[in-house]
Amino acid sequence: MAEIVQQRIENRIPELEQLERVGLFSKKEVKSMLKRVTALEYKLHRLIITKVDFIAYIQVSIHWRAMKLLEGESVERFTAQYTLLQTGHI
Repeated sequence: MAEIVQQRIENRIPELEQLERVGLFSKKEVKSMLKRVTALEYKLHRLIITKVDFIAYIQVSIHWRAMKLLEGESVERFTAQYTLLQTGHI
């Protein structure tokens, strides 16, 4: 289980580094997000999984995708794309 979680976390590190590099997040915020994602990954890979765990993971994933859309975009363009993402048109 730990190997799976570790691999998934390692796959996200380049994305986090890029978000920090472009100035969307500080190093402290990146570490905080990494800790939260790690905790959620472990919750999803334990024997007893609750609906709350899945909902929290989905919320983080949506936030993550939104931040990737925001990268280098204006606020108006981001808002339009985020709305399309939330309504399922992207």
